[in-house]
Amino acid sequence: MGSGQRGKASDLTGLLEAHYEDLRRFAARKARSASLADDVMQDTWLKLSDLTRAPGFDGAAVRNPLSYLRRIIANLVVDRQRQAAAQARRVTPGDLPLDAGSDAPSAFQVLAGRQEIAIVQAAIAELPDKCRQVILLYRGHDLTMQQVADRLGISPRTVENHLAKAMSHCRRRLKEARGDG
Repeated sequence: MGSGQRGKASDLTGLLEAHYEDLRRFAARKARSASLADDVMQDTWLKLSDLTRAPGFDGAAVRNPLSYLRRIIANLVVDRQRQAAAQARRVTPGDLPLDAGSDAPSAFQVLAGRQEIAIVQAAIAELPDKCRQVILLYRGHDLTMQQVADRLGISPRTVENHLAKAMSHCRRRLKEARGDG
């Protein structure tokens, strides 16, 4: 499918795969950070997964699929940058008066956190072996996608696919537990 041709929703994922390195470089230029570009590419996979499953989404209506993917990436970069800026503006504990409340989590927050961890651990245990290895190395051992690919003898694109599947599965399990999905 040429960049000016219309296509089906599944073609968007294929196009992302076919142009992955170019799109990742595009993300890195926009984000001015290779690490942020990796996160944005992962978010792009998740966004495409959500979009293509959404009722009423018609990939055939996308006139220029490659430009459409670049727009998704550019928007996700801006979203990530806004989140970072907002986080930097948040009040730090040193900014609070001495009589301010404790920054320690409440008993409810601790319990809710433990429950979410248990749900995510169970979701990870449900994953296929390779997918589980990838997410544990990437998130659990804080390796880069390239390091995970090298360690497992797979391509970075395959790492990206496994991460997208794992993250989507974990998010789905958390939503189900909360009654959102």
